[in-house]
Amino acid sequence: MVHPPTPNTTIPKIIHLPCFLLNTHSGNDEFCGREDILGHIASELLPSKTLATAAGVSQLRQFALCGFGGIGKTEIAREFARRHRTSFDAVFWVVADEIAKLDHHYQQISLALGLEDETECKSQVVSREMVKGWLSNARKQLSRSGELDQPGEAASEATWLLIFDNADDPMVLADYWPQGSGSILITSRDPLAKTIFTRRPSGLDLGPLTQQDSLSLLHHLTTNLEEPEDDTARKITDALGGIPLAISQMASIIRRQDLTLSEFYELYTDQEEHARLYETKFDTNLVTYRHSLSTVWAFEKLKPQARQLLELASFFDPDAVGDDLLMEAFAALQSDDLTFKKSNYIDARTELLQSSLVQRDKQKQQISVHRIVQDAILTAMEVSKSSQCLAKSFGRCGATGHRQCPSLQRSRNCHHPNLRGAGYMSQGGRSARPSTRTS
Repeated sequence: MVHPPTPNTTIPKIIHLPCFLLNTHSGNDEFCGREDILGHIASELLPSKTLATAAGVSQLRQFALCGFGGIGKTEIAREFARRHRTSFDAVFWVVADEIAKLDHHYQQISLALGLEDETECKSQVVSREMVKGWLSNARKQLSRSGELDQPGEAASEATWLLIFDNADDPMVLADYWPQGSGSILITSRDPLAKTIFTRRPSGLDLGPLTQQDSLSLLHHLTTNLEEPEDDTARKITDALGGIPLAISQMASIIRRQDLTLSEFYELYTDQEEHARLYETKFDTNLVTYRHSLSTVWAFEKLKPQARQLLELASFFDPDAVGDDLLMEAFAALQSDDLTFKKSNYIDARTELLQSSLVQRDKQKQQISVHRIVQDAILTAMEVSKSSQCLAKSFGRCGATGHRQCPSLQRSRNCHHPNLRGAGYMSQGGRSARPSTRTS
């Protein structure tokens, strides 16, 4: 018996839109400032109000927020998604610090969009490719066979925002990177994220908060409106260098221990208390950010020579130290039985640059380190190691090294217990010690 052919009755499969898969945390009520940064991201990533009339005209929009841990990258990305999610048909938050997390999030996106159901969602590779396929040609419906609508059908086009958070190794994104005309926001410690998969660098290296935003954040977090301590508040925010994590962590100590700003500042500038404050975290929002100043930069995970270079750079002027001088001092610290190679210095410097723990001005051949990073690494150093570092490196570098080393001239970091008694060899070969006077 011959059966007549089944008519082609392909029923369109509707994509589940709008679709918002954000991290589970609610908006950050403590967020303040960064309006210029948010405006910049909006100008780069918000979809155009006029759809392209010809296929291929629209391009993928991407933007990267780069900077060291605690500078506020994730919070800015979260605030941008909160403010502008209604500008997109779909917004997806993907934790990108591990491949396993990337695979998990892509599988969740496939399910949430309706590209697969629970019975079909068996392979993470298949789910990933289906999500990439939809992102590359985002349509509001597809055929029952899984085929997307034809490009150029403007009425069915969908807009989307994909956020890769904590992509500190941007190259792992290669297998997850879509094409199409959507928007991608990356947060990463590695400045390479600004140039990944694009001919036109797009993004910025995130700097500290302005003094006014720092003061606003401190006052907001401490809710200490009864005390006329503006001068003390300014001293605290200046000491914390405009780093949001530092301000948040210290504000939590002020709240939890019911301190006045003056009482806290006295503790912070006390040699014996400084290291303990960096390790203390009373923040009730630990789910949002689990790190403290003593853990956020993961000094212990740096390769030995990279950590050694960072420790050495922390004795110099934070704003600028010449590559040649730093390399000379670095060479002096190497084992006597090893031949120093310039590539050793370059490799160590590269690792620090990839974590944004240092910045480099290629034209001036200079390195800079944020004062709080210097502060934290010096606090973590043992007294004997500080003494050895100072004696070996600055004994070799002579007067030039001494002039560029604030720890030796004015002891900007004198509140570190580890710098008390840390000697150095002066140009004349005499042992000297940093001053105990603050400036």
